[in-house]
Amino acid sequence: MGENEEHRQVLLHNLATHAGPARGRLRLSLPNAARLAGLAPEVLETIESGSDGAFSLATLTHLALFLGLTQLGLPRPPPPGMQ
Repeated sequence: MGENEEHRQVLLHNLATHAGPARGRLRLSLPNAARLAGLAPEVLETIESGSDGAFSLATLTHLALFLGLTQLGLPRPPPPGMQ
């Protein structure tokens, strides 16, 4: 397995865990979040459910950043003083 494929798998796993809650914090419904991210609702639903689709690393990274997550699909730490 190549480095990009490993990165894609880690990102996909992290998005399955954190994309739904991040979307909820943004107060976006699944259809609205998908539309704003430029994805089909089915794609976002598949990613959030943890199913392994044929999504590129670029698509997954774009979604993570759109949702306010890191490039690895993890929540960002709160800024200093906001803890």
